[in-house]
Amino acid sequence: MNPTVSVNLGQLASLARLESGADCTDKGALDHNFVEIYEKFFFQWREEPIRILEIGIYGGGSLELWYKYFSKASMFGIDIDPKQGMDNDRVQTFVADQSNRNQLQKFIDINGGDFDIIIDDGGHTMEQQQISLGCLFPYVKSGGYYVIEDLHTSLPHIWPTFKATPETSTLTMLENFVRGTPPIMFSRYMRPYEMSDLQNNIDFVIINSRIRNDNRSITCLLKKK
Repeated sequence: MNPTVSVNLGQLASLARLESGADCTDKGALDHNFVEIYEKFFFQWREEPIRILEIGIYGGGSLELWYKYFSKASMFGIDIDPKQGMDNDRVQTFVADQSNRNQLQKFIDINGGDFDIIIDDGGHTMEQQQISLGCLFPYVKSGGYYVIEDLHTSLPHIWPTFKATPETSTLTMLENFVRGTPPIMFSRYMRPYEMSDLQNNIDFVIINSRIRNDNRSITCLLKKK
């Protein structure tokens, strides 16, 4: 084991703990603890000039977390509400609806693609998750990651307000891909070429699930070939 790595791993979790609370990130151990799996894959880029896009800004806690952890990264945030007050030397925010393909494409036209990491922490509906994935996955770099947070909204017995069904569930769609269950990558919300691109360009999918306060927190990482 590399001693440097063993010493440094865990710093993302520590930063997330500091950023937890009202209007801050819920990715840390006090909440969903998504950072536990993120750090294993993202540590390699901590001091690299990578590009990160996060959908859903809310109070800005997640952008602050990435700003502190990735010392040379350029970060972009999309939200349906203006958040320009959070812009700084390495963070730019934009107004866009993640379920609107035209608005997502306009963001790409302005800012380019080649993202090392895209994180969907937006509205968490099946339509929003799947349209964003279909539209934006082509703009992830080879070897990069697309993350869908809060996949537990696909569980109607826990989150009935999101109205997921076996035919529309984002979680079911991804589980079918992992299992190779036909149709391997099918979405009612994606266009045929988007489904084909995903099926042909996903290297692997990791679905991470944990019990939290008698509830469940699920996040998913899709690596691009």
